[in-house]
Amino acid sequence: MRKFKRVIHKQFGGVGNFFAMIILVSITVIFINTYVLSKRNLSDNLSDKNFRTGEQIYNQNQTDEYLSLPQENKQIKRLLVPDAGCEIDETCSHDSIPYKVISGTGTDKYPMICFNNKLLVHKNLKDSKISRGSNIVVIDGKTYDVKLVETFDTYLEENFFLRTLKLKINDGDILILASFDEMTYGLRDASLSLLENYGSQSIKKVKYRDSFVMIGQKGLARGKAIEMHQSKGKRDFGSAADVRGCAKFPLGQITPVVIPSMEVNKEGKIAVGKTVENCGLVETCKENEFAVHVYTGKDNNDEPKICVDGKYVISKGINDAGRGLNVVVVSNGKEVIRTGHFDTWKDDSTNLEIFLENLEDNVIIIVVTFDEASQKLSQHSKTLFFDLGSATIQNLKYRDVWVLVGQKGIKVKGVPIRPDPLPYRNDRRRDFCSRYDGYGDFCSDTNIDKNLFTIPLINKTLEDNPIYSTPILVIAGISHNSLRMCLETLLMQPGINTDNVVVAVDEKFAEPLALIDLFGFRGEKTSSSSTYMEHYEKTLKRMWEIYSNKDKIIVIEEDLILSPDFLYTLALLSETFRKDETIDAIQMWNPNSYDIINGSIELIYRVDQFYGLGYLLRRSFYEKNMKDTFKDCCSKRVWEKWTFSDTSSFLMPDVSRVYRRPIDGNRVNTKYVETLFNRKRKTSL
Repeated sequence: MRKFKRVIHKQFGGVGNFFAMIILVSITVIFINTYVLSKRNLSDNLSDKNFRTGEQIYNQNQTDEYLSLPQENKQIKRLLVPDAGCEIDETCSHDSIPYKVISGTGTDKYPMICFNNKLLVHKNLKDSKISRGSNIVVIDGKTYDVKLVETFDTYLEENFFLRTLKLKINDGDILILASFDEMTYGLRDASLSLLENYGSQSIKKVKYRDSFVMIGQKGLARGKAIEMHQSKGKRDFGSAADVRGCAKFPLGQITPVVIPSMEVNKEGKIAVGKTVENCGLVETCKENEFAVHVYTGKDNNDEPKICVDGKYVISKGINDAGRGLNVVVVSNGKEVIRTGHFDTWKDDSTNLEIFLENLEDNVIIIVVTFDEASQKLSQHSKTLFFDLGSATIQNLKYRDVWVLVGQKGIKVKGVPIRPDPLPYRNDRRRDFCSRYDGYGDFCSDTNIDKNLFTIPLINKTLEDNPIYSTPILVIAGISHNSLRMCLETLLMQPGINTDNVVVAVDEKFAEPLALIDLFGFRGEKTSSSSTYMEHYEKTLKRMWEIYSNKDKIIVIEEDLILSPDFLYTLALLSETFRKDETIDAIQMWNPNSYDIINGSIELIYRVDQFYGLGYLLRRSFYEKNMKDTFKDCCSKRVWEKWTFSDTSSFLMPDVSRVYRRPIDGNRVNTKYVETLFNRKRKTSL
């Protein structure tokens, strides 16, 4: 022991120094173990995970059959610490790449894109490019370097987005996309189908204001991309689509994407067909002029023709002439320097746009359509033709014929005009009409952007009238278009309060709920019914439950169109209804109000027969005569006469304030019903 102490004193200068040295060595060992070795383990020992969440689709399939991409075991360089916001729960192996992609939500929550621990898209980044539509990042598939960060307003149009997908991204390059606000309205089949060539299988399911994100590669098979789609359902916007994790690239086999080539012939390769002196013109052209003949063909079995200076350079079998747009470019020296054919019925307009954008100054362009050229002709192409001198290209419709002789840089003298009003877009109505068919002129080009709004009460003396705060029940049937017309005439009632309107729908039918929401009314689903009257009974019962403190409601049956003074007439009679409790209802349809009968719009009858259709109903009458005995009194349609146990009195106008749409004939008592409703009736319309 003494010998040990002497050694300590000799080597360390004392026991205290000895223990201090031990502590220092221990700290050094701990540091090496916890810091240095842990960094090595990040790249050597951590695992890669595959998983699915919600609609996320993660694919880690490897293949040897792909283009020149990074070797399988190549270590990927990345930041040791992720940029702020790019953190994920998973730790990625040395041969996989961390990613985090979140779509925007609404108009105030912006998208975010992280790749390989780098924050690439975020509203707080300097020079950040974020806007409504499709926000993308393109990564080099070989080096993983960022090639492009861009945003495209695909709500308005797809042209430059489509051009980027086709021409600016190489096979195997990685495409990362995040939606913001609305991205689908301007997308057409060309872009949607091309995104499937980046591996997406959900893109064609994305609808108005849904949320969508994806990570794909050009040439990837459909279904192999990492993607997520969140439907907006009944909300204003879809919830955020969010994918995050580790990915190994390529995500699957990469097959080169074949892009249709541009059918263009340049000088030296331009074929010449038949030669006709002066192109068949009677008058000889002046020295600084040249003859031109254009012909669109009389039908799709004919052929387009363009003759320039006596030579046909567009005709059957000459310079790829065919369906779509046939183009000839003539130099200042009257020489044909280029021809082109663009099938804008089958293919998108990308090649045409590039062709027009690269025209030399002052060249003359001659264009003729053949068969059909409008189907996939983009708005950008139309704008380019407008700049070349066309005044009618915007009007080109399906199988219209159109020809143009224009010039690059042409100056057309303008005429001052009154500015058009700024256009208004009803996006909610457009969304509805894009999803559902069968609504007639409601979805026509003329009406689709018209707003749906209430009309204020014109007669201010009626502002406190109780009718305008009375709940209104609309009992929807199976005709969605009839419901639409009914709701339109209800919305046009001066003084209507949309909060008071409940539209009852059988749970079997989901589509009417979208229509009801569009009008701003409340939709109420009832349990499935086998007949309209069963639905009627459930709906009445539910309405009284909703408005338990109300002593009256207004009931409107299916297939009705309301007169503009429907509520106004009820308002005029409301005081009589309040004072005289022997009046159980005010019905607004008169079965005898035919056009051949001279009726008075001011005359009101007191009757003992109830004809229903559209009426004001007292709660006390319902509870006494209908609530528990509906199947006895009212199981048939009201025109087949409802019968009540007690003597009752009702008010009824001489001229009906509702119009019942004609009956189709698929009913019992057809002759009676058709006579009742299909004869010309007198209504206060």
